[in-house]
Amino acid sequence: MRLAVSLLVLLAIASVIGTVLNQQQPYEDYVLKFGSFWFAVFRDVGLYNVYRTNWYLAIVGFLVLSTSTCLIRNTPRMLREMREPDLVVGSGYDPRGMVNNTELFSPLTVQSASNMVVAVMRGRGYRPKLHESKDGVVVTARKGRYNRLGYILTHAAIIVFCAAALYNADIPVKLDMLTGAVRPENNFHIPLSEVNKKAWLSDNNPAYRGTVTVPEGQSTQVVYELVGNGYLVQPLPFRIMLKRFHVAYYSTGMPKDFISNIVLYNKEGKVLKEANVRVNHPLTYHGVQVFQASFVDGGSLLKMKRYMFNDPGADAVDEQARVGQSINLSGTSYKLKLKGFSLDNVVPADAIESRPGAAHKHINLGPSFTYIAQSKSASSAEFKTYMQPITRDGQSYFVQGVRTAFGTPYQYLFIPTGPNGSIGLFMKYLSALQKQASVSNGESTKRYILHTFKVVVNKYAPSMTTEAEGLYFQSAISAILQLKAYPVPFVVTLTGFDHRWAAGLEVTKWPATVVIYWGCAVLVLGIFILFYLPQRRMSVALRTLTDGTEVIIGGASSRNPYEFTKEFEGFVTRLKSALQSQDDRKENNDG
Repeated sequence: MRLAVSLLVLLAIASVIGTVLNQQQPYEDYVLKFGSFWFAVFRDVGLYNVYRTNWYLAIVGFLVLSTSTCLIRNTPRMLREMREPDLVVGSGYDPRGMVNNTELFSPLTVQSASNMVVAVMRGRGYRPKLHESKDGVVVTARKGRYNRLGYILTHAAIIVFCAAALYNADIPVKLDMLTGAVRPENNFHIPLSEVNKKAWLSDNNPAYRGTVTVPEGQSTQVVYELVGNGYLVQPLPFRIMLKRFHVAYYSTGMPKDFISNIVLYNKEGKVLKEANVRVNHPLTYHGVQVFQASFVDGGSLLKMKRYMFNDPGADAVDEQARVGQSINLSGTSYKLKLKGFSLDNVVPADAIESRPGAAHKHINLGPSFTYIAQSKSASSAEFKTYMQPITRDGQSYFVQGVRTAFGTPYQYLFIPTGPNGSIGLFMKYLSALQKQASVSNGESTKRYILHTFKVVVNKYAPSMTTEAEGLYFQSAISAILQLKAYPVPFVVTLTGFDHRWAAGLEVTKWPATVVIYWGCAVLVLGIFILFYLPQRRMSVALRTLTDGTEVIIGGASSRNPYEFTKEFEGFVTRLKSALQSQDDRKENNDG
């Protein structure tokens, strides 16, 4: 029993970890979250897929065997005791060996005294039974004989839970992986048609849990089960199509609700079922459940302009690509990989404005996109660019974050925008400065910087006020100084987009889940019986003496010993009064 309780506690702790820690995620996410050292420790222990680790399944399997053995061995005896209680007086009914016991003397005969004991027991709700002994009579009684049913039900529920967990763990797949019949694919960038056949699971796999990302207007017939740093492909019995996706936000920018409108088709293209799937409200079809897990960009078409810092006077180059694609930048040695797109970016107002208004605690910075710029020399940097300018202290800025190491914080570049909201004026000023610097003949830097600015503003933004010119000039000089640490010779701005969502779906087939629900009901019933229907035993041994009867009383309870002690004392008091002779009773009444 101690071993079983210890193993159950260990399983409970593991289950808590499996609930709190997101399971079966890419290893890169765990490295980013825990660091390389703890990532390796948790990986070796198996915390990233707790419910399918060998040690977890071994504990579950051992509990099934041990609990089944215990139940098979004890159930027949317990059922027999419930049907025909106390046919034999065993050591468990020796009054001297019970927790509560006392001895009395009665002047009555054994026959009369035993009749009194039976009457008092019945009055207390017990069902007494007389047993002949060598020198007298033993009266036994019991309450809560169905307490043993709680033992049977709780043990049966544990077996049901553990057996269902083993079934849902998809042990056949683990065995196939051990024998080499199934081997995970480690290349996440190849198309589905090129995935090794050994990474494909059977259509008739009894249990699985996989994830897939489906863009709006597209469909899929497979999900992916992450296994370590690879994945397995699980075919589905239907095709999932995402018709529409909708997301709503709180004022803080956190997602409030996201809904996927999903249609299921069979192989012939017939609609099987259509439903809206949201968090904790899955779509269920023939034992397969489709959950809403996350959402990402689904390949939005982005329209951009590229400005070259080493040739700022040249016209901006138009670029266009979808998120997830890569484009080669003409005239440079760089390749641009569009990594992601976000339609809304809500941040605290005090992080942007030096004096935020009390009515606006958060500001939506609008759309942004991230990309990685990589040169042929293999150096790369990641950028996060906001489409809409932000305003600080009366001046609007184009904002772009940059980092040269994945996982480190962004360093932000602020380029002032002109009257038309673009950085075109800044690029004209930068170009004019470069030209002026190349022909300057001893003219002071401060003089030609200011003079060049005046010329550019008069030519390209003559409507700017004196105050606006002052703010813009200070911001432009600050941005130029920032460019010294800028890792690439260009900047890319977002001018338009055709947005498309993609829903992250989790598809599960766990047939044993229904069995677990019934097991839960059985467990609750068994615990209720054990707690609220305790077994209470009474035993009274009566032995003939020369001048009366010796009465030895014992009692025990499976629960609430303090409460039972009070009941036992009341029983002894009532029995002591009943076992007095008629003359003694009359004398006491007269007195």
